[in-house]
Amino acid sequence: MNNLIMSLSGEATNLSDSEISSFKKNFSGSLLNKNDKEYNEARLIWNGMINKHPALIARCKNSRDVSLAVKFARNHNLLVSIRGGGHNVAGNAVCDDGLMIDLSLMNNVSVDQKKMTAILGPGCTLGNADLETQKYGLVIPAGIVTSTGVAGLTLGGGFGWLSRKWGLTCDHLISVEVVTAEGEIIKANANENSDLFWGLKGGGGNFGIVTSFEFKLRELGPEITGGLIIYKLEDTEKVLSFYNEYISTAPREVTTVLVYRYCPPAPFIKEEFHGKPIFAIGALYAGRADKGLEIFKPLKRFGSPIGDAIVPKPFVTHQAMLDAGQPKGASYYWKSEYLKEVPQGLSEKFVEQTINTSSAASIIAAFQLGGAITDVGEEDTAYSFRNAEFVININTQWQNNSESEKHINWARKTQQLAAPYSMGSGYINFASSDETPERVTKTYGEEKYKKLVALKRKYDPENFFRLNQNIKP
Repeated sequence: MNNLIMSLSGEATNLSDSEISSFKKNFSGSLLNKNDKEYNEARLIWNGMINKHPALIARCKNSRDVSLAVKFARNHNLLVSIRGGGHNVAGNAVCDDGLMIDLSLMNNVSVDQKKMTAILGPGCTLGNADLETQKYGLVIPAGIVTSTGVAGLTLGGGFGWLSRKWGLTCDHLISVEVVTAEGEIIKANANENSDLFWGLKGGGGNFGIVTSFEFKLRELGPEITGGLIIYKLEDTEKVLSFYNEYISTAPREVTTVLVYRYCPPAPFIKEEFHGKPIFAIGALYAGRADKGLEIFKPLKRFGSPIGDAIVPKPFVTHQAMLDAGQPKGASYYWKSEYLKEVPQGLSEKFVEQTINTSSAASIIAAFQLGGAITDVGEEDTAYSFRNAEFVININTQWQNNSESEKHINWARKTQQLAAPYSMGSGYINFASSDETPERVTKTYGEEKYKKLVALKRKYDPENFFRLNQNIKP
């Protein structure tokens, strides 16, 4: 029997049963096809807009399995996608008719409390990582939604509630294990394959499959002070004016996010405001909970908030605060820009777009950056725009895929309105599937992009790893 599968050249090729059996003989994971009952669940990812059907899914259990899958795909010239946590909005984790190498079963977390390090598998989510590290009052500075995959987050840079205090997720990498485009298993760190290590800190999945991440940990929690404070949308101008003054003197321990959206049915907000447009400030203090309460006093006292949930709580609870608004299976389309500031002129456009939104579930968020992110040099990692003070996430969400066009158009229009205020590009992990090569180049800047192209030529000259925000050799 012949099994049709997509080749790298874009044409269908046949794999015989004996070729598939030969691969399975040494593969310790499971190889799924469209007839297997686990297939459908395995192919679905967080973004419900992505509805692709790989011919085969190789569910790997260890780095040897990953190496075997890469060699199998190379030998048969197969189109390959790589799934880590499956949270990437662009949906590059899945391919139509090719081979999906699925790392989601490799979700182990091993913490060394004495050394203050942790080793994580590529299928790990932030939720997995936080639950294990917080047992020891330790943490990896990472993202803001617990279902985010650690692998994709780190390879794109990785910012979150702790970045201003300690830097990006990729800045905490000590060492990685990588399966190359040849299927070779190698180490990369400051001493071994240091050029590759540099490229993996922000260059995405272009250079290989990372099968193990070793991170330096920080001390935090288990209790912190953080949460959301919510205002009516018409109060945005005066609240933003106060906010800009407040953050100008706030310490690095403070990280905030500005949110423009329709009010969810949160229990700490009066019911009369549910479903109405709002402006919110999310905040966390990366230190002692009592000190955080003191620091946030001016914020909590200002204006007439309709809800205030900035309180002492476990860090893991805070990390899950935004989860309910980002459910798996909804459809998502994102746009992004780096900013030096959020001025009133831009905020007015966000207010207008919120009122005219195509979906009550959509969000415009401006995440505060700066602080320790700027302590690492611009040339020291592939990640760029370290001098940005904010990154915006235009986050469209809807349920019915027959209505996709109007929601995508809303996000694009919002991005166009933000473009005059942009530093020139956006965050690579917030890029949707239609990002242009020109835009990817701008994300790194001309000179750094040339360096990344040279690295791609060295580690993946045939562009085997191409389903990503691609750096073409």
